[in-house]
Amino acid sequence: MKNKKKKNNFIRNCPQCKNIIKYKYKRSIWKANKDNRVCHSCKCKNLSLKFKGRKFTSKWLENLRKNHANFQGKKNPFFGKHHSEESIRKMRIGLIKYLNEKFGGGICPRYNESACKLIDEYGQKNGYTFQHAMNGGEYFISELGYWVDGYDKEKNTVIEYYEKAHNKIKKIKKDEKRKNNIIKYLHCKFIILHENKKVEII
Repeated sequence: MKNKKKKNNFIRNCPQCKNIIKYKYKRSIWKANKDNRVCHSCKCKNLSLKFKGRKFTSKWLENLRKNHANFQGKKNPFFGKHHSEESIRKMRIGLIKYLNEKFGGGICPRYNESACKLIDEYGQKNGYTFQHAMNGGEYFISELGYWVDGYDKEKNTVIEYYEKAHNKIKKIKKDEKRKNNIIKYLHCKFIILHENKKVEII
C-alpha cells in the first residue's frame, strides 16, 4: 500500500491581532491573504462591536408585539405540536448558514474570557490541549450546529463551562439533550466545569 502524503501546514498572521493562523492548503492561505481575513477570535469581536448599542425603533417593537399576540395559544397553527429533534437540528443549522451568508461569515457565540482561562488551567493540570474561543476559536460541529467551549481533537474530549444560569430547570433539560447529542455524534469524553468549581466527567 502507498503511504498517504501529509498535507503541509501554511501559516500567516492575523492582520488585526497578529496571532498565528494555520491552513492546510495553499489555496486557503492565498484566498485569506487576498481578502485580508482575520482570525476566528477577531471575527467574533468585530461582529459584537458591530451590533453593540444597536437600538430598534418603537414601530418595529410594536409590530413585533402585535405579531406575537396574534400567534399565542390556540391562535397559533402550531398549538399543541412539537418539533422533532431532527427538525430542530435542521432549523439550527439553517439559521447559522443564513446568518453566515448575511453577515459575510465568521459568526460565533459570545464567550467568557474567565471560562477560557479555567479551561486552559484544567487542561494543563490534566494533560489536555483545548481549542477554545481564545485559542483557535471554538470548535464547531457543523453536522449538529453546535459550538463547544473547548475541544481536544487528539484526545477526542469536549469541555463545557456551566455558569449559574445552567442550573435553571429548562436549561438543565436543554443542556442534557445537547450533551447527549454531542457524545453520540463524536463518541467523545465530556467534561463539565461548573462555576462553583465542581467537575463532572462523562
